[in-house]
Amino acid sequence: MNHWLDASQRNLVPLSKSTSFTEALREWLFTGNVFDYDDEDIECELCEHPDLSHHFEIRNTLNDNRLLVGSSCILKFSEINIHDALGQEVTDPDERKFYLEDALRKKLTEIMLEPLRELWLKDKEYRGNIESKARYLKAGSGISPRELLFLFRRMEFYNIPYTAKRYKVSLRSYSEQRELHQMSQEDLHKIKPALSATQVKKYAHILEAVWKLRSQAI
Repeated sequence: MNHWLDASQRNLVPLSKSTSFTEALREWLFTGNVFDYDDEDIECELCEHPDLSHHFEIRNTLNDNRLLVGSSCILKFSEINIHDALGQEVTDPDERKFYLEDALRKKLTEIMLEPLRELWLKDKEYRGNIESKARYLKAGSGISPRELLFLFRRMEFYNIPYTAKRYKVSLRSYSEQRELHQMSQEDLHKIKPALSATQVKKYAHILEAVWKLRSQAI
C-alpha cells in the first residue's frame, strides 16, 4: 500500500465514526482556518508528509475532532468537504483548489496587516501615511522601496515584530527602480526579503552594483 495512503487511513479512521476510510473522509469538513509557520517545516497530520509551511484545519462534523493537514490532502481526497460562503458544497476540482488558495491568501494578508494595525495605533504622527500604504498592500499592490523601508523602520522603532517577506515591493516605474539603486547596503538588506524571485533576478544588476560600490567604499 502507498505509504501516504496507509498513514492517512491510520490517522483518520480512529478519529472518525465510520471504520471505512472512504466513508470516514465524508465526515470531515475544511473549517476555513489556515495556519502559517513562516520558515518552519511542519508535517501533515493526515498523510504525515513533511516540509509543509501551512496547515489547513479540517473538522469531523460528527464528533468535532480536528486535524491540521496540507492542502494537497484536501484536494486529493475529494470526499473531504469544502463549503463556500453560502454553505454550499464545492465539488469542482478547480474551484476546490481556488477556494483553498484564496483562504491561504487571506490568511497571509492578515499576517501582513497585523503589525501595520499595531503601528497605526502607536504611531499617531504618521497614522495617515501608514493607513494609505496599508490600503495598497491589502489590495495586493506593492509600494515603493522607500515607502516599504519607512514602514519597516517605524515598526522597528516601536519594537513591533514583522516578517519582511510578507510585504510586496513595486519596481514598475523608473523612480522606484532608482530608489532601489540609491539605497544603502543596510537598507537593501532590510527590504530584499520582500522582493519576489522575479524581481531579484530582473534587478540583479542593480543589487550587485550597489553591493559592489558599498564594498569598494568600505
